[in-house]
Amino acid sequence: MGRKERIAELDLIRAFAFLAVVYQHVIGVFIREKGLSEQAAIVYGMLFHLLKFAVPAFVFITGLVLFYNYYEKVNYLAFLRKRITEIVVPYAIWSAIYLTVVQTKLPEAGGAFFWLLFKKLVTGTASYHLWFVAMIFQFYLLYPLWQKVFRWLQRLAAGRLRFFAVGAVVACVYASLMWFSARYIPAHPGDFDGGWLETFFIKYRDRNSFYYFGYFLLGGVAAVALPAFRDSLRKRWPLILGACCLLYVWIGYELFRDSGSGTINLNVATSLKPSMFWYTVASLLIVYGLALWIGKKQAAWVHWLGLVGKYSYGAYLMHALILTYVMKGLRGIGLFHTGIIGSLVVFAVCAIGSFLLSYGLGKLPFGALFVGAAEKKQKRASEPVPQKLQNAG
Repeated sequence: MGRKERIAELDLIRAFAFLAVVYQHVIGVFIREKGLSEQAAIVYGMLFHLLKFAVPAFVFITGLVLFYNYYEKVNYLAFLRKRITEIVVPYAIWSAIYLTVVQTKLPEAGGAFFWLLFKKLVTGTASYHLWFVAMIFQFYLLYPLWQKVFRWLQRLAAGRLRFFAVGAVVACVYASLMWFSARYIPAHPGDFDGGWLETFFIKYRDRNSFYYFGYFLLGGVAAVALPAFRDSLRKRWPLILGACCLLYVWIGYELFRDSGSGTINLNVATSLKPSMFWYTVASLLIVYGLALWIGKKQAAWVHWLGLVGKYSYGAYLMHALILTYVMKGLRGIGLFHTGIIGSLVVFAVCAIGSFLLSYGLGKLPFGALFVGAAEKKQKRASEPVPQKLQNAG
């Protein structure tokens, strides 16, 4: 059996998501700078909302790729070994780097350091951005379970009417989970005292994959109906764009309403609330449609954007460290460390630097230890697709 077609637009979506994450983190730094004007804070808040599709996009892509390649069956041990090699090993190495370089208080004994590293790996707390890896790996770890859930839902959704009914029920269940996270938990903190249940479902809910399953299953829907999914986006983009704009206005209102007088609190812009879920789905569909449109262009910048997507995992792992030192350098010389223009300069330097370092490391014999399987993806993408698979998807 031949290998399936590589879904080219996913590299562009990865690139968009990576760039969005970098600028989100730049905004997180700049919005805390002293002397920030209210106007600049509002601009940062609006830009932050535009970029909130990033993490859900990575979850969506994970679901799409897994269900596309492993819908029928999966050799779990081989599957897991591959993911540990390509995801966990680079994550562990960069976690150790962040602990060593950024953390100021570390255990002196070797065993104590490795125990601390293990705890940081499990919780994704070696650096502020590594929670995502701890979260996303849970989908790989539990994929056989999600595979069974998805197949069961697909059997229920046989037929067009039942498909929409099941989809609506799943979406409402997920939106209810977002309400539970954003509204019920903060209003009833005393109901969740102690134990692993509180730790996993309350304290660390931002890195609990269960709170992101809606985007994962949406990726599965795209995977099993890829041609129809692509065609639907092309036909319905005006409706999707209109819905996205309306939802963007609503989440902007929530940001101003819930931040407090004269301030912008980016914590209000959490992905784990109902309004952000609906907005994120709409923006994800727009980003996917944009990737389909751009992917048709034969231009050098499209090629480089695709490379950013291929090397995005390594770039993601290292970008926070690069951002830290870029800001230290700019503060030292007193340039571009404040203001909207400064944030754009820092974003460009950090994004380009992270990509180039990831790309360079990926070319080394041991590069996969630091950046994952980017170089393998690059080689697979250059190989011809068998004729019988060229029309797949």
